[in-house]
Amino acid sequence: MASVTLEKPLDVGGPISRRAAALANAKWFRALAWRALRSGGPQAELRAANARAAARIILRQAKRDAVVARMAREALEGHV
Repeated sequence: MASVTLEKPLDVGGPISRRAAALANAKWFRALAWRALRSGGPQAELRAANARAAARIILRQAKRDAVVARMAREALEGHV
């Protein structure tokens, strides 16, 4: 007997997956900054600062993309 299950399609490339990817990337860069500071090494503070800056850039770009997507969606809904 076949069971019927309804599965919600994945949001591949949609706003939820883009947000999740941006958060994962920011988390990775922050972890990279922490590892750079822990390891010491040459110019550890500079490498950590660069990694933290990359995380901020990723989050800022994700917020900007969300605003643009919202504006585009509202524009399309207004003209339909």
